Amino acid sequence: MHFSAAVVLSSIFSLTNALPAPQSGSKAPAPGRLNVNYNFNKVTLSAGTKSAQSLSMIKASGPFTIKAYNSESPIHMMDINVSYNRFWVGNATNSTCPEDRPGNPPQPCPVGNVTALLTTSTGGAQMDSGVFGGQAVYIGPRAQLRFNPPAVPIGRDVQKVVFALQPNPIPAPPGIAAFTFSGVGKASGYLACPVAPKGPWQVFADLGSIEDSWVPSGDVSDCIGFDALATNYTSALPAAYQYV
Repeated sequence: MHFSAAVVLSSIFSLTNALPAPQSGSKAPAPGRLNVNYNFNKVTLSAGTKSAQSLSMIKASGPFTIKAYNSESPIHMMDINVSYNRFWVGNATNSTCPEDRPGNPPQPCPVGNVTALLTTSTGGAQMDSGVFGGQAVYIGPRAQLRFNPPAVPIGRDVQKVVFALQPNPIPAPPGIAAFTFSGVGKASGYLACPVAPKGPWQVFADLGSIEDSWVPSGDVSDCIGFDALATNYTSALPAAYQYV
């Protein structure tokens, strides 16, 4: 690996600067979460803000958590969490729940220490957060798996992909599926690229054409390929109010 103290410190500094400013909280009512339970190729939709008729037409999945699967690597079955608007293996979930959130009384704060996602009927993915405006998941122009701050457009230079949950091809317990993407490159899996020799690892989409300069160590060969395994997350509240 080609790490130096300068690289590590630079990475930490840039991530710290990427932390968005605290949100003042919108006065518009926060939308209720669409509760969708995924159970190995079977989607069950339950109470939410949509009508029963429209619910029956939605082909969506979630909420679910994801783990890294590579049985020959140090990241095998480690949780994939979000922090600083990026996805990580080996970092804790970073979320917030401000006091001035909408509602009278304000909606309760979720625990906020779990990273959970949903896929949408249009091939998108979003964080399982309760903040008004939502938080979309996307693949950036340099292959980073990221999510946006609430109500902030993700821009036009992102990769055009379709996210989905697929029955997992590897032997797995019931209830486990693969969180995949398609539409760019030849792969549908991910790369965990280390910030330091023993992690944490930043998550990238394995597009098959990632440049060395895009990853923290400056060498793509340091990255570990993996599949993202999804398991159902059950909670009456979103997993977090707002991920940061």
